[in-house]
Amino acid sequence: MVLSKLHFNHLLMGFLLAMSVSLTTTIFLLYTGERMATRHSPLIDAAKEIKLNATQGHLWFEEILSGDSHEDIDRVWEYLEQADWYALAMLEGGTNSKGVFFPLTDADMRLHIESVRSALHEFDQVAYQRYLNRQSSHPGSDIDQAFDRIFNDFMGKAEHVERLLKHLIDRDLKNFRKMALLLISLSIGISMVIAYVLYRLEKQRLAHVSAMEQANEEIQKSHTELNYLAHFDSLTGLPNRTLFKDRLDQALAHAHRKSAHVVLLFIDLDKFKAVNDRLGHISGDLVLKHTAERLQRHVREDDSVSRLAGDEFTVILSDIDSMTGAMYAAKKVSRSILQELSDPFTFNGNTVFLTASIGIAIYPQDGKSGDELLINADHAMLEAKSNNKDEFLFHSPEINQRVQRQLQIESELRRAIHEDQLTVHYQPQWDVQSNKLAGIEALVRWNHPEEGLLQPNAFIPIAETNGLIEEVDIWVLESACRQYRKWRTEGLNPGKLAINISASLFGRQDLIHIVTRNIAEHCILDGELELELTESALLENSEHTQILLQQLRSRGIHLAIDDFGTGYSSMAYLRQFPAKTLKIDRSFIKEIHTDKAADAILLNMAQLATSMDMEVVAEGIETQQQEHFVRSLGCQFAQGYLLGMPMSSDELRTLMIAQTDQNVSLLPPNGR
Repeated sequence: MVLSKLHFNHLLMGFLLAMSVSLTTTIFLLYTGERMATRHSPLIDAAKEIKLNATQGHLWFEEILSGDSHEDIDRVWEYLEQADWYALAMLEGGTNSKGVFFPLTDADMRLHIESVRSALHEFDQVAYQRYLNRQSSHPGSDIDQAFDRIFNDFMGKAEHVERLLKHLIDRDLKNFRKMALLLISLSIGISMVIAYVLYRLEKQRLAHVSAMEQANEEIQKSHTELNYLAHFDSLTGLPNRTLFKDRLDQALAHAHRKSAHVVLLFIDLDKFKAVNDRLGHISGDLVLKHTAERLQRHVREDDSVSRLAGDEFTVILSDIDSMTGAMYAAKKVSRSILQELSDPFTFNGNTVFLTASIGIAIYPQDGKSGDELLINADHAMLEAKSNNKDEFLFHSPEINQRVQRQLQIESELRRAIHEDQLTVHYQPQWDVQSNKLAGIEALVRWNHPEEGLLQPNAFIPIAETNGLIEEVDIWVLESACRQYRKWRTEGLNPGKLAINISASLFGRQDLIHIVTRNIAEHCILDGELELELTESALLENSEHTQILLQQLRSRGIHLAIDDFGTGYSSMAYLRQFPAKTLKIDRSFIKEIHTDKAADAILLNMAQLATSMDMEVVAEGIETQQQEHFVRSLGCQFAQGYLLGMPMSSDELRTLMIAQTDQNVSLLPPNGR
């Protein structure tokens, strides 16, 4: 009995001891597993969020610099601040909607995270500087290089932190497994209750392990996705600027070793902004995707097509033996691309006609480095665009000089608009049948602080290229309407006020609001304001044009078709548009009595306008012979240097007062 009792006690004590060990083991493993999960899982999330937020900020920033005015720059800084918050949470701890973050105690890890924060802050600063430069149109090739280099440095450090963190977690996980195995082994043979408790413990442990392994898999998946986004354009699937520069550098290094040549084509779609403005960004994205597909058809397998930003693409033709071969390949591929892109894009019931401008730079003649080659190809593209578009040009030193001049004019023009350096001159339009002043045309001039009064051809083409033309047009509209009302309040009557507007402004959805606001503000009456638009601008989107012209006409605003005869107009087109006035281009007037065909065309134009109940204004009257001829054709209105030079508002006011006081014909003496 004693032995039995002692045995029982021993068994009981052993059981209790085993129970105690089992319970202790259970509690310890449960506590350790939960502690690992609560400490490590948020750290994994934080490491992932650092890269994710920084990459989102980088992508958002690139979209804004590509011309997408719908994106908010503040989102970029929010993403970067969020990435920095997670890095700080790994150092000092923190709490947000994703959980509680405990600070890391490993000294080496803390140093690496501090390095990530420093790289992130440096990227934040260079991004802000790059944004300021782009806003002020400062050339930014250096800051662009620093931007990409600093971001890549940050990503490298962030990825290193991920690897260290994974190693740390794997080490803890391995130790945890060893410890769990040892303790569980000691608990074998315990009662079913203890076995059940251990079973539950193991189940919880496996859940924690599964959560950590799943987190590791998500990190790997995110890394793969971020790596793709960092090197490829998400819209077209083409290499982006980062991968393009890497491939260009590799091509140049290979060419240097083999004494070969590399051709770089810089391609920019002409008037692509009009597609986004009129059809929307979804249609614009479809055009870009189709463009990428078409470009890839015209290069070799070893060549590379990339999308830099917006509607800018590049083609690298590598490993070409001679300069002659490089020029031949550049011409062949450029012609094929221009021909391919000239075919209309058809999608969703829309048909879009586009052209492209291509600049060509060849290594090593036009640049030894990738950045130099890219800049020179860009300059050649800008020169092609400023010519007639839909062409390709090779880089040359003369192009560089002209581009630098254009960049200077562009920078100064932005300042000129806001510092009231622009002014409006007015050229009289005469009724040659009654010898009366019928109206005035508002013409913009630039009072340059150093170069004096600049004519429109010195800066208007640049304004059209860089997007400033809308600001110039609106400024002229407001200034001319304000001056017109001032003359009317003084009792002077200059007739109708004709103002040129660009195709860019005509395509804006708020044009009606802009015009009617100025009419109301300056009390312009029906028939006093006439907007002049070229034929080509009218035909870019005939449906939009018809609706807009009907709205303008309903508000008493007349339309004049400027430079008639130089575009695509015909009687069929004119029937579509409720225009009141045809302005015959000066090129036809210049050929009067020297070209019988020109005389016949003028006669047909005058008859066409008369049959459609439209007024005709003959532009560019410089001789009495020209003035007599257009009057004999029945043209009622004319303008030109013979009848009156463009003049300041004060000069026109003096002319109107003098002629009104004398009660004589308003046609100047040299007009007969």
